[in-house]
Amino acid sequence: MDEKEYGIERVSIRRGLDTTFLVAECQGDYIEDYQMRMLEENNIGGLLCLRGHGEEGASIYEYDISGKTSLKTKYKENKIDTKEMLKFIESLLDVIREINAHLLCADHLLMDPEYIFWEDGTYFFCYYPGGQWNVWEAFHRLTESFVQWTDFRDDASVRTSFLLHKETMKENYSLHKIVRQIKEIQEEAKRKWERGTILDGREDQSDERTADRARAGYDTAEHDWITKQEAGSSIMRETENMWRPVREFLRRHKKPAWREWDGIFIDEEEL
Repeated sequence: MDEKEYGIERVSIRRGLDTTFLVAECQGDYIEDYQMRMLEENNIGGLLCLRGHGEEGASIYEYDISGKTSLKTKYKENKIDTKEMLKFIESLLDVIREINAHLLCADHLLMDPEYIFWEDGTYFFCYYPGGQWNVWEAFHRLTESFVQWTDFRDDASVRTSFLLHKETMKENYSLHKIVRQIKEIQEEAKRKWERGTILDGREDQSDERTADRARAGYDTAEHDWITKQEAGSSIMRETENMWRPVREFLRRHKKPAWREWDGIFIDEEEL
């Protein structure tokens, strides 16, 4: 959204030695109203610290962004996933709850990426007293950025970003309902991951079982029997070689009929 749609004439960054401020300027005399007193005297979780003053017919609002990174910068190169989108929505719901508890209006939240900041896993929002709009429509426009920042290689993140964009197009959408739907996407992704892990484990087990079966195929008893047979064959071969001369001798001197015994002569060298 253009700054002028928020009633902001000019935005700048002012850096000091230890602090950095986002400065928003709008036309008109500065008024120390109920909103400013509530914001200055209370540390409202999820809101950037704000101080305001008047300057030459203009209202100046200064937000302390020291050590923080805007969403526009954070996701310029990085991708946003399902977990982070869910965390952002829950942070937004928390800050709206805090705003309502302090009798402020959520329609003063700036919902553009350059006005939302991040530090150490926590999101911080700008509450702008100088203008008012429909925060739910503004959030829908922000989901367009989520779609652009999504890693399209991650199925769950793609489904989440498109779900956000689609659901927030409805006239009276519910962020709480969207949170439940996103958690269902997370659970489904988790189940798919677990099934994939189990299948991988089964493949590993299958490989191990195959190896076991291969090892089992080497029957020790059978192998021992084969070994014995081979050893026996070797002994038989040796025995065969040893008794061959005897058989040859007997063959040459085959026992004759009873009537032929008188003519047998055995050479002593043959024995």
